[in-house]
Amino acid sequence: MSTTTNKHNQPQRRSRFRQGYYRTKFPAKYIGDPTKIIFRSSWERLFCQYCDETPEILSWSSEPIAIPYISPIDKKEHSYFVDFYMKIQKEEEVVEYLVEIKPSKVLNPPVMKEGLTTIKRLNAYNQAAKDWLVNKAKFTAAQEFARLNNKHFIVVTEEFLFKRIQK
Repeated sequence: MSTTTNKHNQPQRRSRFRQGYYRTKFPAKYIGDPTKIIFRSSWERLFCQYCDETPEILSWSSEPIAIPYISPIDKKEHSYFVDFYMKIQKEEEVVEYLVEIKPSKVLNPPVMKEGLTTIKRLNAYNQAAKDWLVNKAKFTAAQEFARLNNKHFIVVTEEFLFKRIQK
């Protein structure tokens, strides 16, 4: 698989999420430098472990592809680095996926809560609305990229992570 990576991308020290480099048990399965498998949250780390340890997953990569998209916020082109790529053996066929890890609550448009409206609540709602619009643009671009490249784009949520991966 041809990839365009963000070589200078590293875990962020000041993130509110746990970030770091995943240590693979099966480096031959990883596409790229197995010493630089980045995760940007504990959920992504869990997904790295799933990709690494699941025998049906033939190969995988972290932040492998830059997909251009137009932000609905500033109307400019940006690059969306999909979280993961994986190639899976499914019965008699091999299927390729582009995977984004997101909490299910951000997959639907935000709803302004009834009751007392404060500046803090309005700001939180506005940020959630911007995030939702940008994610929608990213996901649309990823779906089209996947379609054109004979892959599938999926969003993995906590339901999969905690019901199917964690034991």
